[in-house]
Amino acid sequence: MDLLWPWFLLLLLLIPLTIAVYIALLRRRNRYAVRYASLSLVREALPKWSRWRRHLPFALFLLGLTSLIAALARPVAAVEVPLSRTTIILALDTSRSMCATDVYPNRLTVAQDAALAFIEDQPAGTQIGIVAFAGFAQIVVSPTRDKETLQEAMRSFTTSLGTAIGSATLKSIDAIAAINPAVVPSDYILEVEEDEPTAEKKIYEPD
Repeated sequence: MDLLWPWFLLLLLLIPLTIAVYIALLRRRNRYAVRYASLSLVREALPKWSRWRRHLPFALFLLGLTSLIAALARPVAAVEVPLSRTTIILALDTSRSMCATDVYPNRLTVAQDAALAFIEDQPAGTQIGIVAFAGFAQIVVSPTRDKETLQEAMRSFTTSLGTAIGSATLKSIDAIAAINPAVVPSDYILEVEEDEPTAEKKIYEPD
């Protein structure tokens, strides 16, 4: 634990000074108190706890003063908390097939609701991006920790023709590669057709 303003602890010197003043005032009051013929009779008449109870307000005052001085010193402590450094890409199919009503109310709405719940459940630090694909794929939201931006984008989709799943995969990789140099972008991924068994290799060198 560290103190941001440790010099405030010098005010703790007021505690013994305050106690000394309190004791002096008690003695002064006793000096001018009414004298009884026998103090023992008075002490026997008063219960023991009542003699200590009169000092309780002063004790509480000292406790509050000490706590206030400690707070003024601003104690701080470094605490390790778990932080997710994961990057996730949500690829959403926005083709016309998502209008099917085999699930209520339709596939797109169900997928959106599931994605919204997934975004909400992610821990702090998780970066999430969104890729939508139909006839072609596009990065709708680059990886971000802003859940409101992600949720707003997820609610805004409409359907169109086509289902470019392969393009969506490559766009998802590019979205992660944009923030993580260790991930190879799609430009360096070989797409091999059946009639093209070999292709020219590209060497990827992270920036």
